[in-house]
Amino acid sequence: MSDETRKPKAFATLCGRIFRETDPQYFPSAMHRGKNIRLCTDACLGAFLADPDIFCKVHRNSDKTAARMKAEIEHLIGLWSTYDPTPKSD
Repeated sequence: MSDETRKPKAFATLCGRIFRETDPQYFPSAMHRGKNIRLCTDACLGAFLADPDIFCKVHRNSDKTAARMKAEIEHLIGLWSTYDPTPKSD
């Protein structure tokens, strides 16, 4: 598969929304405590930039949520990689 046709990897935003087959470069992001934080909207980015610690606290356990989402994505990718869509003949 060439780079032009390669699908972007799934990713989660700070609130835990998972995006698949979407390029994360089109989502707002900011650095916070050494991590690149992805957000869903520009409005969320504005609220985040106003007070990052409060915004993250509102989305408490965001690190745990991100780890859980990553594990879920990896599990689903494992399942999808074993899926064979070719019809079986009897």
